[in-house]
Amino acid sequence: MRSLIVKSLGSALAVAVLLAGCNKLSLEKLGLGGQSANSKELPSPRQLKTIAYMSQAKSGPNGRLIYDRLEQARSCHDLQIAMRWNRPPDIKAGPFNEKMTYISSSMPASLSKASEVFVTGKIKAGQSLPSGGSDWWLTLQDGSEIQAIETPEYTEKQEEAQQQPGAPATMYHPYTPGRLLCAYGVYQGDIGMALGQPRHVPLVSVLFAMDRSR
Repeated sequence: MRSLIVKSLGSALAVAVLLAGCNKLSLEKLGLGGQSANSKELPSPRQLKTIAYMSQAKSGPNGRLIYDRLEQARSCHDLQIAMRWNRPPDIKAGPFNEKMTYISSSMPASLSKASEVFVTGKIKAGQSLPSGGSDWWLTLQDGSEIQAIETPEYTEKQEEAQQQPGAPATMYHPYTPGRLLCAYGVYQGDIGMALGQPRHVPLVSVLFAMDRSR
């Protein structure tokens, strides 16, 4: 376990510079809004019907309706539908005015560093860090592995949001192998450390995450 923590802290230092520039973003602004103008990749009406239980609100005085309580998602599948509505993959939006890349299998070879990503993977291992952050190793659908680290400031932002009366939990059993973790974050390149092996894997710095059974 000590070796895992050392590797995790090393990777966390690698993302510190980027996160320092956006650590003042509030949770509701972490890529959860945006415009859908001219998008050809919005969820279908049938898909949207399956998440009709999720709350919506206007993104501004003249804005479109977006899903404003993402923690209500009962599954990672439902969360991804809501995120695709809020952030269509073919439209630039969010705090960095970039496109969102949705990943459930291997990282695209053409994906550049500092790209916004929404990742869904099965938890292989996970742990809380001495700093107060979280660290996960995820297995994607094709069997490939990635490392995901949530630094303390973003863990705190999620915990603060959970203090609202009646707010559904984002995390239930976040370090239990076999559960799904769905996370919005920033791709850092192949600088993560594989679990128990001396090789590098893709690293994602997490800005918002949930664990679900499916």
